Amino acid sequence: MKKNWILLSIPFLFNLLSCEGLSMGGNGEEVKDCTYVLREHATTMYNNLEIRCLYNSNCSIIFHFGPAGSSKDINACGNYEYKFINNEKTIIVQKGRDFNKPSVNADINLIPDSDEHVRFSLFDKNNIEKKYDIDLSGIIHSFTVRGDSVDVNVMKDCRMDLYSCQRETVYGNELQDDKYTFSVNEGCNDYYRYRCSWHNQSSLETDDLDISAAIYWK
Repeated sequence: MKKNWILLSIPFLFNLLSCEGLSMGGNGEEVKDCTYVLREHATTMYNNLEIRCLYNSNCSIIFHFGPAGSSKDINACGNYEYKFINNEKTIIVQKGRDFNKPSVNADINLIPDSDEHVRFSLFDKNNIEKKYDIDLSGIIHSFTVRGDSVDVNVMKDCRMDLYSCQRETVYGNELQDDKYTFSVNEGCNDYYRYRCSWHNQSSLETDDLDISAAIYWK
């Protein structure tokens, strides 16, 4: 009886393994989902901003467009396409998880305005504008050298990391006056890492933005 049960099970197992509905790679439904491209503004986007500010020098700024969440199940693979416009350029931003179609212009070099804001817009297929106005002045000018001390203003929803010296991560939400001070004689590196997680970004208040900055204080 046991031998008969095994023989009857083998055809069923072969049929199960060949089913195209299984998401095991190959030619399953997951591949079909990745053909869809979202061209309307997403429910939310998860973006990243990378900053490097040398001492007494201009800052380099790169905006990385990240995943876009949508209420549409057919956008499960995260493909999207929008028009990017600012004073410097007009380009198409494309991003997705289809490895046969690599992201295009998903990482953009930005030049801040004179007030240390970066401003640009994304337009969707309905020509609806989503504006970005990101104030980076508090990060770019976050430190003051005062004799042998360095004062760093650590904003709310931000943190600071010093390296090569015995200092712990400093969280702006835990400081009473947002100021943290260290000595130039402690052996710390000549820069610190400044990271922020900001929510409800853009004019539509839909996006999350993670900021990672290297700020050189000497």
